Amino acid sequence: MLPALSRLLRNQHATTAIEFAFIAPILLLLLVGIMGYGYVFGIYHSIQQIAAEAARSSVSGLSDTERSQIARDFIRAHAGAYAFIDPAKLRVRTGQTGPQMQSFEVSVAYDMSGSIYDDLSRLVSLPQPVIERRAIVQRGGY
Repeated sequence: MLPALSRLLRNQHATTAIEFAFIAPILLLLLVGIMGYGYVFGIYHSIQQIAAEAARSSVSGLSDTERSQIARDFIRAHAGAYAFIDPAKLRVRTGQTGPQMQSFEVSVAYDMSGSIYDDLSRLVSLPQPVIERRAIVQRGGY
């Protein structure tokens, strides 16, 4: 038995597999983290783009009511074209802002709950599931 144990201790063919067994969980966790943050940043970017484009489209309105309706119509018509976005989970808020109410703001909130976000957030720490992005445009004629 002693010669077999001695031969086993000198055999280094399996050291790579053992080292990989130590490193693999860390590597997999890192990859899941990269995928999770990539997903979240993609949604952040999409929500900011939706808000900015809706705000730009609202410039053509003559009143705040018309601007609000144009922005909401734009979001309703185009939200499905963005990756990872479920249009049913978007909440839109519009209104006047800035000094002397000279600006018009479009705010878009999105809840990532109920998506792949839930699965990824169980494995790695991700930001809060509800995000809100705003875009502000100046009123015309200035």
